[in-house]
Amino acid sequence: MKKTEAHRGKYLYCIIESKKPENFGGIGVDGNEVYTINYKDLAAVVSDAANSSYEILHQGLVHQKVVENVMKKYTLIPMSFGQVPKSKDDVKGFLSEHYLEMKKMFEKLDGKIELGVKVSWKMDKIMNEIVSSSDRIRVLNKQIKAKTPEKAYPLKIELGKLVADALSRKGESIANDIYELLSHTAVGKKKNKPIVENMLLNAAFLVEKEKEKEFDEKVNEAEKKYGDKVTFKYVLSPPYNFVSIRGR
Repeated sequence: MKKTEAHRGKYLYCIIESKKPENFGGIGVDGNEVYTINYKDLAAVVSDAANSSYEILHQGLVHQKVVENVMKKYTLIPMSFGQVPKSKDDVKGFLSEHYLEMKKMFEKLDGKIELGVKVSWKMDKIMNEIVSSSDRIRVLNKQIKAKTPEKAYPLKIELGKLVADALSRKGESIANDIYELLSHTAVGKKKNKPIVENMLLNAAFLVEKEKEKEFDEKVNEAEKKYGDKVTFKYVLSPPYNFVSIRGR
């Protein structure tokens, strides 16, 4: 009786344009070799998979690092985490099925990069500014300090609402200004939901590679204007926000 073979699915990281086989080394999930499965002038970047599913907590960073490594050499279409086709033939079938769609995506991405910009409050700085700029907030602060906790409670509720409203208005104004400033240099833009409470802008921009320096200068301009109130996180990212396709 033959032993049952271990699952040999293919963990799928991204798609590149290439006619020749590539090997990126043992950087994949489970420490496996990352290589390509080619179809015409497209190639799926994969590694052998011992499992049919993976937890993002344990392997999400590996997935991200593989994509970032491939991105150093190729324009790519990133795949969402945890795509595990059952076989090499399934991968080729996926490339065949979506061939024309992918070629259009590569045309869209040709000569371009995705740049992510996240802007978050410096909470101590902005809170001091909000308090100092509002007579009503200053008065409430004094009244709260002079009262017992029980009598101060309704005043604290009012104070909280005033501060939240002021923070929201100011945040929306700053976020819109930064977004518009950076949009002028981009050929594509997208606002995403903030991922933490003190974040006021989470945006992605598709920028022509030859205009990356110009975009950098715009980010620096925004940082000079608002750097006393907010922090900037500015990174080169795989183009998840501008192309989207799911594996099998």
